[in-house]
Amino acid sequence: MQLSRTQLGLVIAVGVLVTFLASAIKGSYQVYFVDLVEQFGIGRGHFALTGAVFGLSIGLVSPLVGWVCDRFGAIQTIFSGAVVTALVFASLAYVDWFPLFLLLYGLLAAYALAAMTFVPLGLLVDRVFSHEHKGMAFAAITNGTAIGFMVLSPLWVWLNEFLSWTHVCLLIAAVFAFGVVPAVLALQRTLPAILPTHSDEDDIPTDRIRDELLKPAFLLLAISFAGCGASMAYIDVHLVPMMQQVLDGSEAKTEIIASSLSVLGAAELIGAFIVGWLLRYFKPGLFLAGLYGLRAASMFLIAQVDSAPVFWLFAILFGLTYMGTVIITSMLCLKFYGEKIKGKMFGLLFTIHQISVFATIWSGGVAFDLMGNYHAVTIGVALFCCFSAVTGLLLHGWQKREEHRADELLA
Repeated sequence: MQLSRTQLGLVIAVGVLVTFLASAIKGSYQVYFVDLVEQFGIGRGHFALTGAVFGLSIGLVSPLVGWVCDRFGAIQTIFSGAVVTALVFASLAYVDWFPLFLLLYGLLAAYALAAMTFVPLGLLVDRVFSHEHKGMAFAAITNGTAIGFMVLSPLWVWLNEFLSWTHVCLLIAAVFAFGVVPAVLALQRTLPAILPTHSDEDDIPTDRIRDELLKPAFLLLAISFAGCGASMAYIDVHLVPMMQQVLDGSEAKTEIIASSLSVLGAAELIGAFIVGWLLRYFKPGLFLAGLYGLRAASMFLIAQVDSAPVFWLFAILFGLTYMGTVIITSMLCLKFYGEKIKGKMFGLLFTIHQISVFATIWSGGVAFDLMGNYHAVTIGVALFCCFSAVTGLLLHGWQKREEHRADELLA
């Protein structure tokens, strides 16, 4: 599809806006986690179930989101996510019954986020940008999440000092209803009709999907992406409570937490562009292994030391890798499976990713209730990232063998 520079610029602008504001779904929960535990009068392990179910639900609905994108289009999928977000947060403002909170946040908010982030945005980029610009375009759009860390996360920390959860929910609902929904509708009107990737008559046989699931490429991608899920879950739910605990009594606690999240977002912003640019020159499997290795090092760092400079260094190292693992996995998925089933395969990978999210969030909350700190889950996530780095190396070796085999068949 050939679009003008203005149209391509609008795709990036709206994409950044969506990912930027979608970060509020997790960011607000992250900062208000302790307040919500006290509001519902339950333990952290019990309440962490909401975040764990949220993460797992994203994984379960991601294949559905991929299928909807393939059938009806990425923009329509993003629109549905924006509408659901407005409705869910308007409802969460008045919920004081834990099972209902679990349903609204754990299930419906999970669909909303999945419908506005990596799967539909990745497919939109695949459809409208040329091959040589896909990596940079995806990096640019997903950097809205990084800007969310830089701007929104410190905002939640600041608002947490004087604004209740109810008012924050109403604010988020209003922003999506009167900001995101009109922006997505404007993008839909501006772009020409984007046809589904394939028609009903051109369906991919189920056997093809099943066969791909059993191949080394998918298994290795799934294992490495699970490490991404575990480490992102730690950031989304356990990082701020961990910092609140270790910095308890410090006069600069709020400033250190807010500045660390801002640094993390800035590093994520820079790191995504660096990854998008370096992908032109480095083998993706090796690159993936390097990113997970750097991420593991950052996790081991905060497991040993808890001073402000160490938190800032952690934020830089982890932030530089934050979106890179998603970008590389998305591009490898397109390379291995092609446009016709990329949505389904990437959605299935996200299922594995989010199962890891579920395990990390819940086990971290339970570990805190048992041990009184987050040390065990921090070390566990660091070791998982080491394992993901190894699978990245194995993925590189598998891809190299497959390319050599293809060359021999052509010779």
